[in-house]
Amino acid sequence: MRQVTRFAAYGAAALALAVSTAAEAKMKRITIGSNRQGSVFYLLSSSFAKQLQQQLKVRTTAQPHAGSTVYMAVVNKGEMTLGLNNSMDSGAAVRGGAPFKKKLKHIRAIAMVWTIPYGFMVKANSGIKTVADLKGKTVVTTTGPIVSLSNLNIAYLHSGGLSVKDIRGIKSGGIVDNITKVVEGRADAAAMSPGMPAVRKAHATVPGGMRFLPLGAGGSDAFLAREVPGAKSKVLKPSKRMPFLSETTRVAAFDAYLNAGKQVSSGDAYKIIKVLHTRWKTMQKSVGPLRPLHMNKIAPPTNPHPYHPGVVKYLKEKGLWSAANEKQQKAVLAEIR
Repeated sequence: MRQVTRFAAYGAAALALAVSTAAEAKMKRITIGSNRQGSVFYLLSSSFAKQLQQQLKVRTTAQPHAGSTVYMAVVNKGEMTLGLNNSMDSGAAVRGGAPFKKKLKHIRAIAMVWTIPYGFMVKANSGIKTVADLKGKTVVTTTGPIVSLSNLNIAYLHSGGLSVKDIRGIKSGGIVDNITKVVEGRADAAAMSPGMPAVRKAHATVPGGMRFLPLGAGGSDAFLAREVPGAKSKVLKPSKRMPFLSETTRVAAFDAYLNAGKQVSSGDAYKIIKVLHTRWKTMQKSVGPLRPLHMNKIAPPTNPHPYHPGVVKYLKEKGLWSAANEKQQKAVLAEIR
């Protein structure tokens, strides 16, 4: 009997060692999926990779891809450690919504790292000042192959009481083509991020400049989240960076999340969020897109997909996990079952 007990003890110890070794092996290398080199996602991924490698002493690399949805399934399977994705794609992924054919059940949020404003741009001398004014106009409704942005375009129309039947919807080749179509007069309106340098260039070169349309009266945050999980609104103010704004304007917006997949344990997630949180101010010095976001705001209660348990543990320890966070986490977990 003693011999059996001894063997059982040895077996348990060996199993514990194997589990421990496997967990350590996972952190021997960290890969971060991003969009192509030259994109903001690649800039962010490279910055995170540098800090994780320095602080965790683990080889970390940013891996560029043609698009963020391309590597999301790879992260979900655990074949890539982390990935940068927009909030709308993240919300669609865990729900099995387009462009994903099934639920990516293992995608979990590590941190929200960047907010991207998004709205319809028109020529300032077009006479179009509201979403309702787009009735009967030519509007880009399908933005290339980017399903989440195309969905947000439709939601933007809905906020002003319009549907695709009320306008002449056309397709574009992508965000840059959206700008070109409006500048060249092939579209009356198309959506994009007001922060893009190409938008400032268009404003400076087109007679009369450009204008961004505010969300319609129906475009509340709750409405946007229902229409496109992961979408919200953002108030923009006139500035040197946005000379095309003549007044405070509320547009749509979505966040960029650093996501983890199957291979990231709670312990690993805890270490990763700790590095990001404690090194945030350092990264802000060299990475412009991070500067508007306070270090204590990297886990807002607007997540369309669940935060990783290891992240929740860290946030609770730091007093950064609110009642609103808990409510949203439970709601999202219940919704994606």
